[in-house]
Amino acid sequence: MQIKGKYNWLKHIDFMFWDVISLSLSFWLAYFLKFQKVNPLASDGWRLYLLIVLFLNVSITLFTNPYSGILRRSYYMEFFTVLKIAITNLVLASLIFYVLKMGAAFSREMTLNMYLIYFMLSLLLKYIWKKLIVSGKLVVQTTRRIPLFIIGSAEDIDTAVTNVTAGDFQLYDVKGIHLIDSDAKEVNGIKTINNGYDKFILDNNISEVLVAVAPGKVEEGILNNLNRNGVGINVSVESLLGFQPEDQYIQNIGVYKSFSVGAFSFTPAQMIYLWIKRLIDIIGGFIGVVLLLPVTLIVKIIYLATGDKAKLFYTQHRVGLHGRRIEIWKFRTMVPDAEEVLKELLKDEKYKKEWNENQKFTDDPRITKAGRFLRKTSIEGNDIIGQTTESLVNKGFREVSPIHFFTGRDLFSKRTDLIDIEGGMNLLAVNQGQEAFRAA
Repeated sequence: MQIKGKYNWLKHIDFMFWDVISLSLSFWLAYFLKFQKVNPLASDGWRLYLLIVLFLNVSITLFTNPYSGILRRSYYMEFFTVLKIAITNLVLASLIFYVLKMGAAFSREMTLNMYLIYFMLSLLLKYIWKKLIVSGKLVVQTTRRIPLFIIGSAEDIDTAVTNVTAGDFQLYDVKGIHLIDSDAKEVNGIKTINNGYDKFILDNNISEVLVAVAPGKVEEGILNNLNRNGVGINVSVESLLGFQPEDQYIQNIGVYKSFSVGAFSFTPAQMIYLWIKRLIDIIGGFIGVVLLLPVTLIVKIIYLATGDKAKLFYTQHRVGLHGRRIEIWKFRTMVPDAEEVLKELLKDEKYKKEWNENQKFTDDPRITKAGRFLRKTSIEGNDIIGQTTESLVNKGFREVSPIHFFTGRDLFSKRTDLIDIEGGMNLLAVNQGQEAFRAA
């Protein structure tokens, strides 16, 4: 029987090394900042101090496995992981110094500075190291690809192989394939095993198997045999259910172990990130309002000087977060009665033809002189107030208007700056001239 552990800390010993280096450098730098001396190890007390904090750091790493999945998790999640390690180190070190009655011999200010520097330095070094590995510019012994065997169907095997090997960091090395409905000799240069493939997996020490078909289609006893011999069984959720859910997890329903799916749920760390992001939206919005006050005054003076006493701002409804209709304020760039003027312009065949083709004019006579400047500088398109009341950036693309044209005509075949959302509706890009894109 093959024995397989859940996590081998040696796999990411390179990150442990950089963590120890970060803490050692932070110790030296904090000591220098506090005492203006460069040789803390000349003192027996400080040597003991360093040994204790390094021992704690390594022990916490071994017990908590903070590097499990480090190459697959996002960079902002790494921020919280490093922060948690630094705080845990600080708390345990303070507790040990208190219990051993060593706290009076060492500077609390230096300890706080050391762990603050350690947090920033460790985060930076791990980020750079991870970036080098993920980009493929650096390959270390601990990041060799995991041998994988795929069980699939002839129809979908190309997609399965592509998905497994996709991404900047190719974690898996496909060693073989079994097709449940074909006797092909190979797929994309990868050997296929028709009979006795479970023996092939065990004989070649393949540690992971991906089942890219419904498990019921696999020969009886195969998966059980592989599981008993320590091989990791990974079942494609889409193959199992017929669709790809947003979130999946294992839970107990009574005494049954249940594979459950549902809508996506945020982790506490992700919720903190969203709160911080929202706070930045609001602060940035208020700063923008303050910065635009002088511009607002100048624009108003220009309009008054030209005899235009209408409202300075133009309000419009947009689609915000979760599809909620919100109202935004923008500088008005057209004459107050722009719609009435348009109706008159469309009586002219020249303007009517251009409008029917593009739904806009190359040289729109409705735009004021001040409005041309505002559009050229994109000042009129910055919805600062909208950001402080309802986040538009969370939508994933530039803010869009509900589909409404006062002509009531289907214009989607005419315009080239449309956003196409599959399975849904076509939305008109707000800022003209921006490249259209597809949101899947």
